[in-house]
Amino acid sequence: MKQIQWFPGHMAKTKRLITEHLPKVDIVIEILDARIPQSSRNPLLEEITAGKPQLLVLNKSDLADKDLTSKWMTRFSNEGFFATSVNSTEPKTVSGILKLCRKIVEEEKGGKTGKINILIAGIPNVGKSTIINTLRKEKKASVQNKPGHTKDFQRIILSNELTLIDTPGILWHKFEPAIGYKLAILGSIKDSILDIYDIAFAAVKIFSAAYPERLIERFKLESLPLQTEETIELIGRNRGLLMKGGVVDFERACHIILREIRDGKLGPVSFESPALDDKRFGSHVFDGI
Repeated sequence: MKQIQWFPGHMAKTKRLITEHLPKVDIVIEILDARIPQSSRNPLLEEITAGKPQLLVLNKSDLADKDLTSKWMTRFSNEGFFATSVNSTEPKTVSGILKLCRKIVEEEKGGKTGKINILIAGIPNVGKSTIINTLRKEKKASVQNKPGHTKDFQRIILSNELTLIDTPGILWHKFEPAIGYKLAILGSIKDSILDIYDIAFAAVKIFSAAYPERLIERFKLESLPLQTEETIELIGRNRGLLMKGGVVDFERACHIILREIRDGKLGPVSFESPALDDKRFGSHVFDGI
């Protein structure tokens, strides 16, 4: 499998603008998807914001496996990072972010500080705008469940002492296929970048290894076939996605599988583990794609 590349022009602009704004930034918040904490971390962002205090926010924690989220939090802490997990649709879980930012900045500067400029960033579709809307306590920033929606920087004054600098979603130039497929499964890169069948194939393989009972229950399967292609076909047949001659419409089946995973219809799940020996999420899962 070749490396995957998707770096539109507006992302190059975002990289340049982050670099320009950085001297006035006191702390960087990187929003991650709690279902893929490692794959949704942007090495390019880490590189260009090096030297600034950083807070990792694992968003969509309600959609993720709680046990694995807890383990990821422990790992990030052991690696020396500040991290917290939130559900952006529940204000109570988000409200502590600003207090945590102030605490981190004051610890960094060795005492109380006045105005704090917070740069908030992340890859597309991790819920950044929803978090910002919650923090500002009013719905003026637009929110769409599409990658690459926010295209411009915004300065959002929360109070006399707190300013948010909102940035468009940004990826890095090239990423390994395993990372690319996880991003595609959760909608952080456009479906058109990869073959929709390959994305759904990868999703079903992960679920077959990590959460087989979720597939069986959600799509009313008697059991899981040995072949992933057969599983997709059975799902399509059970949903009545048939064309002439009783042939399953694989494209529609793939879209339904991905939509229901993204909407959390298969329950709280994670697609990677901090434990390297967790065989449910090994690179072998992507063999054959």
